Amino acid sequence: MIERRPTSTGRVELTFRLPADHPAEPVGVAGDFNGWEITPLVDIGGKLEATVLVETGRRYQFRYRTSDGRWFNDDEADDYTPNEFGGMNCVVDLTDADPPRPVEPRPR
Repeated sequence: MIERRPTSTGRVELTFRLPADHPAEPVGVAGDFNGWEITPLVDIGGKLEATVLVETGRRYQFRYRTSDGRWFNDDEADDYTPNEFGGMNCVVDLTDADPPRPVEPRPR
């Protein structure tokens, strides 16, 4: 599961979430949002989670990776695209995400 939370800075917090009893645990997420470095998912309230901060207006590719080096995809990704290794990468699509508008102060 991927949760999207807009921030007041015009960015989006993406939280990647798997069940805590996922058979691949321990697991991390890697994508073009973190230079394909592994961000570990940690147990938070019975779920494995990792949150990254990204810009709106683009598509981000990602995959999950187990500690023994196996890659797997998120069944709830927005889309999938072929990768250079003959597999498929997941995509989270933020091209239609509207950045939050700044709040204008009220006249006094």
